[in-house]
Amino acid sequence: MAIVAVVWVVAAVGPPLAGLSGPWRAFGAGLIVPGAGLVVAVPPLDHPFGPAMIAGHGALIVAEICIAGWALRRYLVSVGIGVAVAGALLAAGILILPASVVVAGHVIAFVGVLIASGWAFMFRCIARSDYVTLPVIVVAAAATGAALAVHHGDMIGPLHWFSWAALAIAVVSTGSAIIRERIRHRAAQRLGAERAQFLQQQPTATRTNPVALRRSAGIPVVAEANTEQLALLRHLLSIAMQPRGEWDGFDDEGPGPLQQYRYQLNALGWALSMYAYSHTPALRGPLHTAQLNLFDRMQDRAVWGYWYWQNLLGNWDFHHRRADPIDVRQNIMFTGYLNLQLGMFEQATGDPHFRTEGALEFRWSQHRSSAYDRDMINAIVVRNFGGELCLWPCEPLPLGRSRTRGLVFPYCNAVSAAGVAVLDALCGTSHAAEIAPRLRRALDTEFTAADGDIVSFLVSGLGLTARGFRGPTTTAGIAAFLAPMLPELAWRAWEILRRDWLETGRYLQPGSAGAESPTAEDWGSRAPTNAESLAAAMLLAQECGEQDWQAELWRAAVDQLCFTEYENGPGVKRFRAASVHANGMLGLGSLGRPSALTDMMSTTRPPAWNSGPRIAAIPHPDVLVALAVTDGAGLDAVLRPGLRPGRFALVLDQLQPGRTYAAHGTREQRVCADERGIAHVVIDLHDRTAIELRPE
Repeated sequence: MAIVAVVWVVAAVGPPLAGLSGPWRAFGAGLIVPGAGLVVAVPPLDHPFGPAMIAGHGALIVAEICIAGWALRRYLVSVGIGVAVAGALLAAGILILPASVVVAGHVIAFVGVLIASGWAFMFRCIARSDYVTLPVIVVAAAATGAALAVHHGDMIGPLHWFSWAALAIAVVSTGSAIIRERIRHRAAQRLGAERAQFLQQQPTATRTNPVALRRSAGIPVVAEANTEQLALLRHLLSIAMQPRGEWDGFDDEGPGPLQQYRYQLNALGWALSMYAYSHTPALRGPLHTAQLNLFDRMQDRAVWGYWYWQNLLGNWDFHHRRADPIDVRQNIMFTGYLNLQLGMFEQATGDPHFRTEGALEFRWSQHRSSAYDRDMINAIVVRNFGGELCLWPCEPLPLGRSRTRGLVFPYCNAVSAAGVAVLDALCGTSHAAEIAPRLRRALDTEFTAADGDIVSFLVSGLGLTARGFRGPTTTAGIAAFLAPMLPELAWRAWEILRRDWLETGRYLQPGSAGAESPTAEDWGSRAPTNAESLAAAMLLAQECGEQDWQAELWRAAVDQLCFTEYENGPGVKRFRAASVHANGMLGLGSLGRPSALTDMMSTTRPPAWNSGPRIAAIPHPDVLVALAVTDGAGLDAVLRPGLRPGRFALVLDQLQPGRTYAAHGTREQRVCADERGIAHVVIDLHDRTAIELRPE
């Protein structure tokens, strides 16, 4: 900030001290406040205004009116009235006072540059890591102001003093922001002390795993899903099973940083894996196919191709123009999220498909592609946690040559660390246990505000922290993924969330958390609902053993987000007031069972799940599987009708070839596997139906 202030002072004071002409003053003002040079360049009111000058400024005003009308087109009536009034004023100015049209043209252009700069900062710098557009707008506007001053003969206009006003505006607004932050910081200190006293009065973290990532050799619990879970599962499956080239069931990508296809695919994949692990580890069929479809989509350039442009405009990588989205020290929101999706998929299904070399290919063009497997991606994620800050960036920043700077989000790092932990459980490694203490230290020293909440992001390389974007639901979303790794953090986050958001009843107020930070609003629609916060709270409650609160949060989500049945799809329900991403995250928080994520991170997938009998194919959606588990020898399953009762055939596989099994709940009392270990059974499905298969 000191460097920026020096630049401002030099830009304002330098031209007068150096005896430079008016165009330099206009240029300097434009560097301080975007577009200010256009105001400085307003010509004297007695300047001869020719028809061409009036027409040019009038055309500029008309263009800005049209742009503003288009941007506000949703307010059709108000826009129509405003355009009519502006048009009338413009016509009157041209006829009666031409000088006013010229002055208005300069002032309106200044306002337009300010708005364009704000858009470039929020939706290009922050959302797209485009550090080219904003400087181009600022410098081009400053140069235009200087050129206009030259064009007007370098005469002192009525607003030449605005070069000093620009410096005052910049200094006062920056000083006000600093004072506001100091006031907020002191308020946060008081709240932090109050919270610390509250936490001292609470029992210790007995509801979470007291030992981080304590390995378990037991068999994970497999629970039967209820009808509400099945209804939401069917909705998520309907989206995930769309043909790869179609995106009709997904939310369109938007200008914000979170309105992206990749996040929708991640959320759907995590939710489906959570269901499969908690309820149906012995099931393939449509649930498995849908997950594979999501990985196919992840390789679509429409999903990951953004990185080429972020790397080009964010890292200023104009020489190499790298398009590879994986083997980089930034872009955690793709690599780290995908790593968790891969780990949860294999924990839930036992499918080793993505261990194969080159299983995932990211093709930029006919001659440029990158191929990776699960282990390669995980190794890159682990490597990137080895940086100075431990946490690594999403969007890049063109500082230094190491390509390690950028916007660092604790949420993204929590997701990525969870992926490492899941793969540790699968592979017997201990990378997450080594990362955990460094991650906690970095969170405490760099990302935790005085009140104890974790901030949304930090700009590494500049030291700027978005401290205003935080709150108990934002912290809960981070802690939910870290609960098995940092149990004390999870306990603390839960207690504060319960005290400040749950027991106060604020969670029952729609939108009470949605404006807390960018990650608290609905990622897909940017609506300030409680969708993402309720999802995070449910997941944290699940991992902290708070089943009563999890059930209460589910009821709140049902009421607030309109959990309703499809009009033409009986038995299929979705949260109608939530985006695809939010539906997926609500699924992650509700489709599991107690401590499911903890078990994924600390328990090796039982060998019996990989070798025992399983349901290979079902007629979907006629047959819904609420439970399917094997002990290595037999199979237990619970089925429910999807569309209507009837008689249906199932395909079983991984049976011992040629062996006979006793069957219960099927029309056959005895089943004989063929030479490939496959058998077919028929069921009469009217309501809940349990089937059992045991070797004779």
